[in-house]
Amino acid sequence: MAAQPVTCSRSSMVSYSVGECANSLIMNSLFGFAMLYYTDALGLKHSDAGIAMALAVFWDAITDPVMGHITDNTKSKFGRRHPWLVVGGLGVIAAYVFLWYVPAVFRADTQLLFWYLVGINLVQRTAITVFYIPFTALGFEMCTDYRGRVTLQGIRSAMNMLANLLGPGLAWAVFFANNDVVRATSVEDNYLRMGLSFAAVSLLCILSVIVLTRKYIKDSRQMVTEGNSIGGFITDMKEIAADSYPRFVFIFITVITVGIALVSSLQMYLYEHFMRLGGVEKSITHGGSMVGFGIGALMAAFVARKLDKKGAVLFAGSLSVTCNFILAALFLPAILIPGQSVVLLSWPIPYAFIIFAILHGTYWLGNGIMFPTATSMMADVSEINEIKTGINKDGAYSAVFSFSQKCAISLGVLISGYSLSLIGFEPGKEVAQSADTLWRLCAVTLLAGPAISLISLALIRFYPVNNELLEKLRASRIPESVPSQREPLQGTSNTES
Repeated sequence: MAAQPVTCSRSSMVSYSVGECANSLIMNSLFGFAMLYYTDALGLKHSDAGIAMALAVFWDAITDPVMGHITDNTKSKFGRRHPWLVVGGLGVIAAYVFLWYVPAVFRADTQLLFWYLVGINLVQRTAITVFYIPFTALGFEMCTDYRGRVTLQGIRSAMNMLANLLGPGLAWAVFFANNDVVRATSVEDNYLRMGLSFAAVSLLCILSVIVLTRKYIKDSRQMVTEGNSIGGFITDMKEIAADSYPRFVFIFITVITVGIALVSSLQMYLYEHFMRLGGVEKSITHGGSMVGFGIGALMAAFVARKLDKKGAVLFAGSLSVTCNFILAALFLPAILIPGQSVVLLSWPIPYAFIIFAILHGTYWLGNGIMFPTATSMMADVSEINEIKTGINKDGAYSAVFSFSQKCAISLGVLISGYSLSLIGFEPGKEVAQSADTLWRLCAVTLLAGPAISLISLALIRFYPVNNELLEKLRASRIPESVPSQREPLQGTSNTES
């Protein structure tokens, strides 16, 4: 019999996406401000901060597949996902508070500070894994419609950016407004106030998503699973590694995320030191990137309908890369200079800032289209595996997808930390960077990251799954012959059921 795809209402999609707000506040503030905090305010070397954060992200990555196996095989009257949402969510909040509240004994010595950053990040990343992998798998199960999946992931990404805009985006103006005495990013208390505020809101979001999605709880005590065991985990990983379909998505998301993580880690330094933006300008620029990403996420379903999913990510990736290359072509040869303005009707118009903010926001708009579409691709290939095996492994597939992203983020963060050291960036409060160092900062941010992203676009061209293939497999409910990995499918003519 044909497998009927399951969809859900827009209100259910929004209720689910409330959980993404907590993830957004915590992760985006960590990526946006943690390195600044530990280097500019606490005096840790940039390379040490990069190592500490990269180690934590790598640990997060390797624990994801383990958590995926655990949640898939959890037997509980409260289902396979919700018990872990409770445990992981509370752990995330507790660890997040201590990321910003650093006891005085650790601030007194940079070696102790380094190991404290490593330790608290490992604890936090473990908690994030326990919460986020079941949360992602829950989204895979709520909506199995090919195009509905893009809509769900688009709403989730848009909610991520809304929280990012109202949280880390406004943080520049709310918590880090400069004054004539000291640069705000060098004041420790500013980070603590931000951290406590975001922790309270994130806790509310986590509790809300647990309650709002309770109708999707399915008693799993009688569910057919492979059992939580080392052997079962190894079998899961072998099966996923041997599956040709997700391989395309894993490689694509890994490579492109390295480039995007590099840009994301360095863009705060670009705002602060190269562009020398004020608090309001940083909020506009950073907020504009979030608005761009959110708009892109909401556009993702429309673009995927017009171009299919592979075409959507190719279009979106090309748009992002082009925007950063244009910025590099304008600022590196000094065609535009930070702070340039023109007086129009007695009003100064900061056109260099305006152009930077628009193109930077459009860079993130392209990423906004790309990420929810890629996530929905992973849900598609997970369903194909279920058709072939008869066992739902959404947790394992979402975990390996997350593993790919986090390994890439870890590498991107590590590269960013070493890049700052290699270009001559000096740590500490109120340190004036040389003009050559700032030029190299601009070059690395605007050229290196997008160049890495370009590689991923060449790789995803051969992704073979489309709506026609998935519908045919649902109807057949028997294993399909795998199409050539060198030639993309056109409709279903190249696939036999």
